[in-house]
Amino acid sequence: MGVEEDCSLLEAALYAREGFLSLREAKQIVGTSSETYLRKLAERLAKRLGEKHGPFKLVQSETSLSLRLKDDYLSKLEGFIPKVRLSKGALKTLSLVAYKQPILQSELVKMRGKRVYDHLRVLETLGFVEARSYQKTKVLKTTPKFSGYFGLEGDIESIPIKLAEKGRELGFLTPKTTQRE
Repeated sequence: MGVEEDCSLLEAALYAREGFLSLREAKQIVGTSSETYLRKLAERLAKRLGEKHGPFKLVQSETSLSLRLKDDYLSKLEGFIPKVRLSKGALKTLSLVAYKQPILQSELVKMRGKRVYDHLRVLETLGFVEARSYQKTKVLKTTPKFSGYFGLEGDIESIPIKLAEKGRELGFLTPKTTQRE
């Protein structure tokens, strides 16, 4: 296949998989072992999606590609799109990122175990967490989408306080358990 066909195949795979592929899966689908070639295809697809003025954008991380709705479409479809269902584990991981941000991924793995990698992949794909490379690990923090989705608008420092308030309202936390380490 040619570059355009591979690019279209990548787009179709992302759409069929509900917007998320690991780089390994994407290389397998396109039939290449070259991450460089795959990244070139991803850049071409991102450009093509941007030029279409359509509803989707391509988001790339170090380990995956995801197809997401552009922010202006998300706001117009609010209330129409079903709420996200996160596993208990992913929700616990997200809570720790929100409460302790910015947090090193390596610290999170020590606290929660290796399953954190799967949780973070889902959370990054959903746009709730962003990761930035730092030395041999990543620095994790929540995104504005996370804040808006969970009603925690404000600066990063205020999120743990707001989480504690919500926890007390729901009867999950006592004043002693809300102290930040």
